[in-house]
Amino acid sequence: MIKVTSLQDMNHIENGSLQMHIREKAEAMMREYQVENLDDIGCFVILEKEEFTCVPMNELEFVEVLEIGEESYLHGVRIIGDSYGEDIYLPVEVVRC
Repeated sequence: MIKVTSLQDMNHIENGSLQMHIREKAEAMMREYQVENLDDIGCFVILEKEEFTCVPMNELEFVEVLEIGEESYLHGVRIIGDSYGEDIYLPVEVVRC
């Protein structure tokens, strides 16, 4: 698990497409909420496939399958407080028919 609480933490994300997606999303959120620190409004949690039990499904506001680059992720958001949330990404294999 990687917990990204700052723009510098994003350097730990190995998948370049996912890193760029999260960086753009974080920067947009920081502009929107007019904060200097990402951790003031939330964080991003990147899980490994085997960490699927770490996804608190009953606590998520929504869940979607998100394609980033050549990979698919189960993406959901958990609201922790009035002004703080977790953006969660779990790599998944999608079977195409």
